Amino acid sequence: MLTAGDIAAVYGLGRARIGDILGVPDHVPGVQPLAVPLLTVQVHWESEAAYPAVVAAFQELADEDPLLDLQWIPENRELHVRVMGPIQMEVLTHLLHSRFGQRVTFGPPSVIYKETPASAGEGFVAYTMPKPCWAVLRFFIEPGERGSGLRYRSLAREERLLESYQNEVARRVPEALLQGLYGWEVTDLSVTLLEGEHHVWHTHPLDFVVATPMGIMDGLATTGTKLLEPLLRFRLSAPEEAAGRLLHELAEMRAVYETSVGQGGRMEMEGLLPVATSLDFPSRLGSLTKGRGVLSTSFAGYQEAPPDVRAERPRRGVNPLDQAKYILAVRSALSG
Repeated sequence: MLTAGDIAAVYGLGRARIGDILGVPDHVPGVQPLAVPLLTVQVHWESEAAYPAVVAAFQELADEDPLLDLQWIPENRELHVRVMGPIQMEVLTHLLHSRFGQRVTFGPPSVIYKETPASAGEGFVAYTMPKPCWAVLRFFIEPGERGSGLRYRSLAREERLLESYQNEVARRVPEALLQGLYGWEVTDLSVTLLEGEHHVWHTHPLDFVVATPMGIMDGLATTGTKLLEPLLRFRLSAPEEAAGRLLHELAEMRAVYETSVGQGGRMEMEGLLPVATSLDFPSRLGSLTKGRGVLSTSFAGYQEAPPDVRAERPRRGVNPLDQAKYILAVRSALSG
């Protein structure tokens, strides 16, 4: 029996990671991450012979820091990681060399967008061929409040869809939302399982592993999705004579801000700044203010991107909207 302050060793957990909860999570206090990765970068290595060791090294680092969120694409031999900025990329480069003996470089960073439903609508899937299989699902998808994440519930009757099958659907919905119509995670939505159906003889629990993403993507194709972009809350202090240049730059970056003049003739600014338009702003601030500008930023959440912003990420794996190809790919993976 362990109590607060005790230290113990546990074995046999396999792929346990920092942040995983063992046992009932009811009394575990919520913990806010110290930082949120807003950028994704591709990792490059020196030679093809090095890539297994590089992937293994990053997997070990990701076990220590789950926020890295490795995305390994075997068919393209690509490795992507989520980072918070250039400093973390420098730290990772040093760690890979000093600890694992691997030299890596990173591609240019790109912003991590998200998606949210543009309207309310239904998604439907009847996965009944090729037999043996039987999984029928109908979802209702609607937009949620900004920052609400995913809210899921089931209204399906147990006599039509057993509770064990409903639980399998509930486990698979978050996975199905990791890639939306534009390839980004879908968030701030409500998903309701309206009804479902199993077959006494033909249904296997794995049928809902196949069917759930198809039903969810069918729903997103009906509702459409809108891009959400990450924002930074910023505080900027600079000499008043630099005001003209800074105000022009902030307007170009689509910033929303308020200004005031403080002591010593310095202008103080506070507001919101899109990450996508301000990646190089900290490095340019020195020349804009002759080295006398002071900038601090913090993550401020996601908001709907302007209509002219286009950001699509290549999908990993087969799109569930191509149902025939998707069924073949997933069934092969499940039986492999």
